[in-house]
Amino acid sequence: MNPPQRTYGIDLLRGIAAFSVLVFHYLSRGPRSDWITDVPLRSLEPVARYGFLGVDLFFMVSGYVIFMSAIGRTPRAFVASRVARLYPALWVAATITWLLTTWRGDPRFAVTWVDWLWNLTLIPQYVGAEYVDGAYWSLAVELQFYLMVWLAIRTKLLERSEWLLAGWLLVSLADAIRPMYPVERWLVANYAPLFTIGAVTFLAHSRGWTAARVGLLMAAVPLGAWHSVAKARRMGDDWNGFAPDPVVHGAIVVVLVGVFLLVGTGRITIGKTRWATIPGELTYPLYLIHQNAGFVLYQAMVERGVAPSIALAVIVVFAVTTAVAIHRLVEEPLGPVLRRLVSARKPAAVALEPS
Repeated sequence: MNPPQRTYGIDLLRGIAAFSVLVFHYLSRGPRSDWITDVPLRSLEPVARYGFLGVDLFFMVSGYVIFMSAIGRTPRAFVASRVARLYPALWVAATITWLLTTWRGDPRFAVTWVDWLWNLTLIPQYVGAEYVDGAYWSLAVELQFYLMVWLAIRTKLLERSEWLLAGWLLVSLADAIRPMYPVERWLVANYAPLFTIGAVTFLAHSRGWTAARVGLLMAAVPLGAWHSVAKARRMGDDWNGFAPDPVVHGAIVVVLVGVFLLVGTGRITIGKTRWATIPGELTYPLYLIHQNAGFVLYQAMVERGVAPSIALAVIVVFAVTTAVAIHRLVEEPLGPVLRRLVSARKPAAVALEPS
């Protein structure tokens, strides 16, 4: 099966997801937690608080893109594609963030140099290291999903993807009934429906709809909304009275799924334009660099008398321009090099015949 051509609408959705998370952190999460003060546009907070649902959209996109990149690839080639995609931007963004937070000296954001080094490996969660940036928690979820897909390729079970996804949803259903930390940590059961929605959308787009795929989607959508609303309710305890409305929250999730399906299956077609490709290119570095680095820069400017509106504009520009620089100067040149290095096989040893 030849994978379909790149769906540029998916890139655009990635950009929308990244922007919504940025709005959430700058206009809702940051001010509510007193990480940044005197933030303008406070009247937008009731809307901005739902921006964290951009992460849910990210996971749907990831399910789509990872399945597309896994089809027809060897385990080594899949790992090479993920290494090339994930590490270059992470190394630079995590380092910039660590330097800025260390310079600022705020204990809420500063981490040790050992923590910083572990963040560069993409596995700080396995050794108990602190994240350089709080937004990096989602990278741990993504990594678990990649490991599961790699195992499916390695064992040739990816050819039975519908069965794998159905089993994963059953685990997720059990976790919805009785949340279990181990299955959420190692099998990301609470996010399984979102990844499944993305994977099924890709399979439907590339191979067509079947009864099994329709059934998986019908199970994944309400289950994904359930987990997402449950998470919002748990987060509400720490949101200082700013908890999202569960009904509104669930409705937004369903709308996001609907839009994603229309774009992912080609019902809504978006051509190859810079407005579609640029968001896809900048989403990852923008996500990595915007939060803690933006917080410390904003607060440093406000404390020095810069108007909050100007400081907010500056950190938005900083996040976007830094993301552009990381993509152009780091990802584009270094990504292909890492892909070749990981993909390369050592030459087989030549047996010497006795003389």
